[in-house]
Amino acid sequence: MIFMEGLRMYSPGVNLGAGGFVSYFDGGGTPELQFESTEIPAPVQEREYEERGIASFLAEQFLPFTGGEDYSKERVAEIRASGNPGSSAREAYYGEDPTFFETLTSNYHYPEIKDGVWGKNRHARPPGRQDLPTPQEISDARSHMLASAMVASDYGPETSMTVGNMHEIGMSDRRHQAMDKRNNAVGISLFKQAGLGGEEPDLRVLAKTVDAAIFRQLDIIMERASDARSFESPDSGPDLYIPRDKAGYFIPEK
Repeated sequence: MIFMEGLRMYSPGVNLGAGGFVSYFDGGGTPELQFESTEIPAPVQEREYEERGIASFLAEQFLPFTGGEDYSKERVAEIRASGNPGSSAREAYYGEDPTFFETLTSNYHYPEIKDGVWGKNRHARPPGRQDLPTPQEISDARSHMLASAMVASDYGPETSMTVGNMHEIGMSDRRHQAMDKRNNAVGISLFKQAGLGGEEPDLRVLAKTVDAAIFRQLDIIMERASDARSFESPDSGPDLYIPRDKAGYFIPEK
């Protein structure tokens, strides 16, 4: 959202496009024409990232003697479970802070969630809000976002995007592909915003950045009027809903 500092003391303001804004004083004073600056701002220089490439990623995952970062099935399972209260990797992702699902319970009134994917409350939601995404859906979105952010940190954003797209090749349902690719892209974008290299470990920064984006999306969804609720996410930001049929049931991936 763009805030026009010069319009705060006037109500209302009418946008005239290239001509500027006409603003009216409170109480019906004389209109005042406020022109926008014609000065062209300097282009923002986006940070350059080292792209190690898909070949390096594949070599380090399938050739044990190469070393490198681990994104095995076990590591992916760790990422998916990292938001659970009892995660074995809790220290690495959160330190002494609450985990993702602990915050979801305390701040968003979801029931206690011990495992977002397989736990007994994986489909539970706050009372009276069956339109909200389930813990299982949120866990799926979070794992895509966090894994893509981590791969971007280790191999570069473009390489991470390629890895994510390759992972979707075997998925026949285009709606699932669209959800996963959107969340992968959001995760990569969040990596660029995370400001790594500070005093806090990068993994914790990425986890907090991803979690915050999900909570912002939940805030928007929870504020929907009763007649505007649906199983669809806002047009921007993470997609927190697994595709559903007209009856509200999850659509199979394949």
